[in-house]
Amino acid sequence: MTSPASVEPQALEAYRNSARTWLADFAPPPLPQDYRLRTGALREWHSTLYRSGWVGIDWPSEHGGQGLSLEHALIFIEESARAGAPQPFGAIGLHVVGPTLLRYGTRQQLERFAEPLLSGAETWCQGFSEPDAGSDLASLRTRAVVEDDGFVLTGQKIWTSWADDSDWCAVLARTDPDRPKHKGISYLLVDMHAPGVTVRPITQITGDAEFCEVFFEDVRVPRSNLLGPLHGGWELAMHTLGHERSGYALRRRAELEVSYRNLLDAIRREGSGSDVAAEIGTAYVTLSGLSALSRRAVRRARNAEVPSPLDSVDKLALAKGEQQLFGTALDLLGSHRAAPLTRGTSLDGAQIVKDYLHGRAASVYGGSEQIQLTIVAERLLGLPRAR
Repeated sequence: MTSPASVEPQALEAYRNSARTWLADFAPPPLPQDYRLRTGALREWHSTLYRSGWVGIDWPSEHGGQGLSLEHALIFIEESARAGAPQPFGAIGLHVVGPTLLRYGTRQQLERFAEPLLSGAETWCQGFSEPDAGSDLASLRTRAVVEDDGFVLTGQKIWTSWADDSDWCAVLARTDPDRPKHKGISYLLVDMHAPGVTVRPITQITGDAEFCEVFFEDVRVPRSNLLGPLHGGWELAMHTLGHERSGYALRRRAELEVSYRNLLDAIRREGSGSDVAAEIGTAYVTLSGLSALSRRAVRRARNAEVPSPLDSVDKLALAKGEQQLFGTALDLLGSHRAAPLTRGTSLDGAQIVKDYLHGRAASVYGGSEQIQLTIVAERLLGLPRAR
């Protein structure tokens, strides 16, 4: 890949202008509210991006990418959010599973999976969390019995985004129950269409159903679908989580910036009290800090062997920033709350409420607030363990 330091600022600015122009011409209209219709629109958008060379921007060219720098990829993420364009449907494969595949995959695995992942022909989900293993991921109970030709997988995953529309799943499974809990885990690439895989969507408070629970009942996984070393999956899991958090943080920060600008425009049109004005000022300061934090997190994920405890600082800041921004938006809704929430106005009540509800989960997904605070206390501040 091209080092960001070797790219001239003028070249990056030209790339930004090119991305902005292309997005102005081709970004899709607002997505349908219906979840299934929205999924179809996202698949079409992924195909458009791939055909136009906007997918895998910083992936190596030998694996189907554009071979450009990380800075180029960050520019397109920012401009996409500013244009109101959605992520490609295969975002989990591109930004979460894909980097781990590039780092740890064999030549045969890269030849098999890289191109379909980039093109969107095959989509991915991430099978990590379980009913009794969320923030304490190493307590997972899903088991993969090792056999000569592969594994027999049995267990349950939960909160698996878009599992019902995925072709493959990156699954953490315990392959040696006698080892310490971080040592006996393997990272498997599981065919979601294989016999024994059952997916059940979970309806959220927002009405969406992007999360699922997944059941594996004696699912056979070939040995060739083991990513990385046997029993050595924890290192890969940490690599994946580092990219999940940093990639999400960058995109979400850019989206929050757009929401902030829309909120500021609404305040100017509708007026507000001094309390809301103070809150919007605080939101601006928070978003400015998140911009620096998210870029630092992405670079750290690309260069570090394992996630840094600084990731927990970034996670906490992003959750607080999101909740603060949409809490302010809900306060601003004020007298508009009596209006039908489905009616589009300068204050889009339906979207404000949806964003507010979604923001409540920001303290939990990707590692709960309590877990992140513990990591900061113990690993950054050097405070004694509380247990």
